[in-house]
Amino acid sequence: MTLVLTRRRLLAGAAVTATAAIAACNDGDGDGSGGSELPVEKVSILSGAGFQGREAPIFVARAKGWFTEVGLEVQVLPGKGTTSNLQTLAGGQATFATVDVNGAMIEFTRGGGIKNFRLTSVLHQRNLACFVALKSSGIATPRDLAGRTLSYLPGGINYLLFSTYARLAGFDPSKVKWVSNPIATQHAAMLAQKKVDAISQFVPAVESVRTVAKQDLVTLPFTDYIGDLHGSAIGVTTETAQKKPDLVRRFNRALLRGLEYAINHPEEAGQIYASEKETQGQPPAAAVAEVKALRAYVEGISDGPLGHFSETRMAKNIAILQAAGTIPVGLTPKDIIASDLVG
Repeated sequence: MTLVLTRRRLLAGAAVTATAAIAACNDGDGDGSGGSELPVEKVSILSGAGFQGREAPIFVARAKGWFTEVGLEVQVLPGKGTTSNLQTLAGGQATFATVDVNGAMIEFTRGGGIKNFRLTSVLHQRNLACFVALKSSGIATPRDLAGRTLSYLPGGINYLLFSTYARLAGFDPSKVKWVSNPIATQHAAMLAQKKVDAISQFVPAVESVRTVAKQDLVTLPFTDYIGDLHGSAIGVTTETAQKKPDLVRRFNRALLRGLEYAINHPEEAGQIYASEKETQGQPPAAAVAEVKALRAYVEGISDGPLGHFSETRMAKNIAILQAAGTIPVGLTPKDIIASDLVG
């Protein structure tokens, strides 16, 4: 009989093996005592943008004690989009940061941009960005966004990729008016109150927007026009990647365990998320809906283990952005990812 090793079995086996190895010895960032327990190290992670249901895997890993098992005490900080998160990370105010892969590449390649980071594990194999509009607005296709008012999160991927998206969708990106709001969770209310015609959002959060808007919506995913782009990943400073590789691997190992558990147990993950102090009692149902929708973005493209970058696919992602004129020619996967630190 042939044993088929699925990604889930591989991940589960890796988690068991890793836990046993950690219990046996401390091989990198510990005190070198050779004891059976790792010293607790305090670290922090920036969420993508505020606290929304797709961040549930972080809280699941913490609530289940999986960070503790690998010797980490994790503080979760509200992120403010890719550009801001990279600035905070590079400034030493966070150990880890959730960033959009494409936004990170745009920042890395722009003149004077931040280069002091490496991406270590990929959370979403597909890009989540979209615009959401009320159906009653008459917006049905991306071209209908021309002449309209759109919300954006400063430094968020919707804004960073908008010119590329608009050109590929067939309309002039300069023909829109932008309204900035750094608080991601307030965009749905802006739409419901008709302060804007469409909002920058991620596809898994559309059900949460519907709860606020209380009417039919139109969703315009970026992937309809810019296919095969990655979504979010975990970044660290170049110094952390080089000097504390074991710390990064332990963190990623526990986080990916939380990601795997969350997409397989969305009801429980949503309840855990909503019960955490950082989420301020957000409705569990909204978090559950977002976690359920997240599965399609976590699985289904890469044949590799959960969380691992494929350099081949990363090269294709880079080529798409270069062909669209979004980033200059010359960037390679090895410039920006540290695939050996995934876990």
